[in-house]
Amino acid sequence: MKASLAMMGMILGINGIAHGQAAPAGTPSGPVFNPGPTLPSIDGSFQYALSASESIQAGYFGSGGVGTNTNLSGRVEYLSPSQVHPLDMYYGAGVLLSTYQGSNGIYQNFSISQSYIAHGWALGVSDSVSYLPQSPTTGESGIPGTGDLGLQPTPDPNSPVQSVLTIYGKRLANTVGGSVERELTGRTSISGSANYGILRFIGDQGSGNSIFNDGLNSDQIGGQAGINRRLSPLSNGSISAYYSTYTYSGNPTAFDTKGINLVYSRQFSRTLAMSLSAGPQYVNGFQAFFLETPTTLAMRQVPGSLNVAANASLTYTRGFDSVVLSYSRGVNAGSGVQTGARADSFSGSWQRAIGPDWAVGTTISYTRTTGLSLVGLTQTAYGGIQLSRRISPSLSAFFSYTGIHQSTPASLAGGIAYSGFSQSGSFGITYAPRAKRLGQL
Repeated sequence: MKASLAMMGMILGINGIAHGQAAPAGTPSGPVFNPGPTLPSIDGSFQYALSASESIQAGYFGSGGVGTNTNLSGRVEYLSPSQVHPLDMYYGAGVLLSTYQGSNGIYQNFSISQSYIAHGWALGVSDSVSYLPQSPTTGESGIPGTGDLGLQPTPDPNSPVQSVLTIYGKRLANTVGGSVERELTGRTSISGSANYGILRFIGDQGSGNSIFNDGLNSDQIGGQAGINRRLSPLSNGSISAYYSTYTYSGNPTAFDTKGINLVYSRQFSRTLAMSLSAGPQYVNGFQAFFLETPTTLAMRQVPGSLNVAANASLTYTRGFDSVVLSYSRGVNAGSGVQTGARADSFSGSWQRAIGPDWAVGTTISYTRTTGLSLVGLTQTAYGGIQLSRRISPSLSAFFSYTGIHQSTPASLAGGIAYSGFSQSGSFGITYAPRAKRLGQL
């Protein structure tokens, strides 16, 4: 984690028009390993982009009135094409200057993954860090109005989930992980992985109580082991068992989850692919501690429960169109507002190039969250649309709109959970020269 934070000292960031998704590295007959977040593919090239934008926001995360934001951002990225030791690196950041009190600051995202694939083995390590002034929503940076709706990588499934949006407050999320896969036969392999993630609030809002200081800090540790089978040239299946534990800083609450997943994936054609996973998930009974009043700590006994955890995704790419639909269901740490939650989440994105000079990108998300220890339902929805226009081979302009809505139960009222509707419109420019070939590392 220290190495990752040290590399986040630069002030660079994120913007541009859509890239494709990187294919998992591997050999046709060996283990297929994807060690971290799927990054925009640059095919062994180094690329950078710089941008500037101005936005107008209304009702920003619970604040009344209308405000303006100025954003200066950029990104750098490298993806090695090596089939033996592929390396993915990405760093993006920006400076956000806002008329809303407490929302100024720097946002940063960094991820790196290194793997080794040879002789029937696939080994990998990865690290992903983000530092944001608010809950992540649209685009690659998670900051509305920065012009990066066309750059939406697949999120790291092991990163701390923030399914409930919280009012502006700085937060640090970091996940490190390792994975190993061993080929047994030409069609069968065994695999295992472990990960550790944190979510830390360092923000400007909160109760002022040392137990819930600007948000509930959480830690999660998980691991899984499974057996994988190539069912046909275009389909794969696996079964795995997993275990996760969740703890909180300054709060004695702790609970575990365990379960079994059945996974099936299929490539229907060059343009259409699907992945499905589902299985039982058990949450052990635990004692949950929470603030009954600003100065009173209360305890509630949460019984054990058995539910279904699931993930599904559908990707379609043809010609100038790219569509991604996904659904997930499972338990998370509670997004900093409660000790454990169960969330159902749906998201979708569509990108299209319109002729040689125009591009459009859209994204939508809806999440339904129920607390494990607190009664009540939180519903979160947001979406955005962006239109981009090429001015020259290296320069483009964009216009975007983002809307965010969240309703929270009485059990979360008065805390840092956001409730209401906010929207923003922005325009800006991006400078993105052609990628430079650097060869393999």
